[in-house]
Amino acid sequence: MEKEVPYDVMVQPYVSMYTSKYHSMVQRKYGISHFYEFTIEHESEKQIQAVPDGSVDLLFDIGQNNVRTYIGGTVLQAKNWPLTEGKTYFGVRFQPGKCILPKELVIQQIIDKDLEIDGNNFGDHLTEELQEQDSLRNRAHIFLKKYLVNQEEGFQQNDPTMLLENYIQRRIYESHGNISIKQLADETSYTECYIRRVFKKVHGISPKVFERFVRFQNLLKQMDVMGKSSEMEEMALSCGYYDQSHMIKDFKSFAGMTPEIYLQLLNNKKKNTGGL
Repeated sequence: MEKEVPYDVMVQPYVSMYTSKYHSMVQRKYGISHFYEFTIEHESEKQIQAVPDGSVDLLFDIGQNNVRTYIGGTVLQAKNWPLTEGKTYFGVRFQPGKCILPKELVIQQIIDKDLEIDGNNFGDHLTEELQEQDSLRNRAHIFLKKYLVNQEEGFQQNDPTMLLENYIQRRIYESHGNISIKQLADETSYTECYIRRVFKKVHGISPKVFERFVRFQNLLKQMDVMGKSSEMEEMALSCGYYDQSHMIKDFKSFAGMTPEIYLQLLNNKKKNTGGL
């Protein structure tokens, strides 16, 4: 059960699509997926939607005079992400189930929510030092140094329930979001009820919901590569959907628009940025 989970980067496509000066830096260590940074320069950029990804995000709103910190769990469907014009944002996206929360919080409190917290819970004088930096790489370095010192005890994962959760999550990724709870119960010799309870305690959502998010995230990546509405049926089947109508129903809920409209936006963005 201790085999490493095959994590992939969970994406928030509208952030990179619609904000200014977006940059990201993959980490894949210490429970962190990647760091990212962007600026809100225009009024229209404030209307960005978050999509389901199963992850926790820590977002630092960096102004000239202060830094405000927000923590949010996965959204359950497409949802507006409240952002302020004229601000730079530095974000940390954690791998699903791996964020070490402040002691006063449990994962259920931040699902589908963004809560303002004291950013220095993640390291002494962290917000002040982040404000002093002028690049994503420098801010990521500061955060990681502080986080590792402050959260050292949280990286001990010899708890049997954490080993079980790790196995469940790995099997969900390996099956591309298409493994039944019954099969997981057969493989682990735990009851279906216990598997659901352990998973929800860590993630705040059920394994079934997480599987839907994994399929959706896989579809976003397929669309980025293939980019043609004529290949929808092929993409749907390769991402584990029963058929195209099943895929469209989930996509409209999770992305807030149809796959066709999303592809148009994606392709227009690529044209405007030279395919980047």
